[in-house]
Amino acid sequence: MSDAVELPDHFLPARIESIEQVTPLIKVFTLAADPQRFTSKAGQWLDLVIPQPEGKPFVGGYSVVSAPRADGRLQLAIKYADHHHATHHLHAVAQEGDTVYITPGQGSFFFEPGMARNVVLLGAGIGVTPLFGILRAIHADMPEVYAHLVYSVAHQDEVLFPQELEAMAKAPNIDVSLTVTREAEDWLGHTGRISHRLLESLDLPRDALFYFCGSREFIEDMATLLAEWGIPEAQLKYEKWW
Repeated sequence: MSDAVELPDHFLPARIESIEQVTPLIKVFTLAADPQRFTSKAGQWLDLVIPQPEGKPFVGGYSVVSAPRADGRLQLAIKYADHHHATHHLHAVAQEGDTVYITPGQGSFFFEPGMARNVVLLGAGIGVTPLFGILRAIHADMPEVYAHLVYSVAHQDEVLFPQELEAMAKAPNIDVSLTVTREAEDWLGHTGRISHRLLESLDLPRDALFYFCGSREFIEDMATLLAEWGIPEAQLKYEKWW
């Protein structure tokens, strides 16, 4: 791919530095962009373009899973989907050293110092990706902020970055609760979807900002659940992917 590709000015080239298969269906892509041009707040997403020699370019929107950095490097965790051209290309064709084109971070779903002292992050499946960006940023730079990640997956092997989650949960200001929705004999933790019962058992702070991301059904379920739980709408922040 050539740097001469014509795209709007807010797109910038990014080199794929590494590709790692981290779960059966998720690959993590580490990209390097111009640090003078790439900026992103914790939790934001970006547009990614893959030019094609013939025909329209492939375009996808992906959440940044890394905390904001000053060196232009970022991570995307992308779940395989054969019906999505950009995602299929990244999983099946892209190689380390390739150039793609990205925008800076976008969207109002983000967390920065000073926004709240307590944060609750609710994620299901690949919807956890923007929450990872927020949790990593809090772990790295905001010891004054308490964060609790409640993360639902179908199977235990679908948990993203399990060793890192375990390490972050040792920090005094971070808690992580995993729940598995499909029965497994070797799983001894929480089971079932994120529910009133689960949230009540975790003793979450009611004054927190509640961030949630996932499928349309998950977003609607969490909005209803939290409203019934008495959380004001001003404390709810969610990311729609449709």
